[in-house]
Amino acid sequence: MVNRMRRVLVCAVIATCNLATVVPSAQAANCAATYTVKSGDSWWRIAEKNNTNLRKVLTLNKAKKTTKLLVGSTVCVPAPAQVAPPVQKFTRAEVIQIIRDAWPDELEERALAIAQRESKLQPQVVNRSGCCYGLFQIYYRWHKNWLPNVGVNSAQDLLNPILNSKAAYRMYQRNNGWGPWE
Repeated sequence: MVNRMRRVLVCAVIATCNLATVVPSAQAANCAATYTVKSGDSWWRIAEKNNTNLRKVLTLNKAKKTTKLLVGSTVCVPAPAQVAPPVQKFTRAEVIQIIRDAWPDELEERALAIAQRESKLQPQVVNRSGCCYGLFQIYYRWHKNWLPNVGVNSAQDLLNPILNSKAAYRMYQRNNGWGPWE
């Protein structure tokens, strides 16, 4: 009888320990994305299926490699990476027209000459130090307080030739002339 009681007690302890290492349901957690565990899954396989690494999945679930997975339970996985839209290509003629559209007729030629000097009319140019962007090589950090007024909310927005040309003209107005490019 004593042996039987010991076995029952040992089984109960083992079962309790095993339950403690089962991953909690991700539904209770604040997850960016979830994955439902399927037969044959492992932490590594879940990470692989979700294009991430094992460490990230384990960290999100406060788990270890030895933490058991139950079929049908949900686990947290990193949100899918945002894919950047493809860079739009502009011909030289399109870039010239964009500048002409953004600047008043009497300033067009000088604006074109500055854009040619600053970026060779290539909208995706970022200078070597990483401070100045686009056609008119606008220094984002220096001007970031007012740039949202012309639709520029990040340095990357300045790589859009339409926004860069509008921002450059606004900069011309704010400085009462060509000062920023002289």
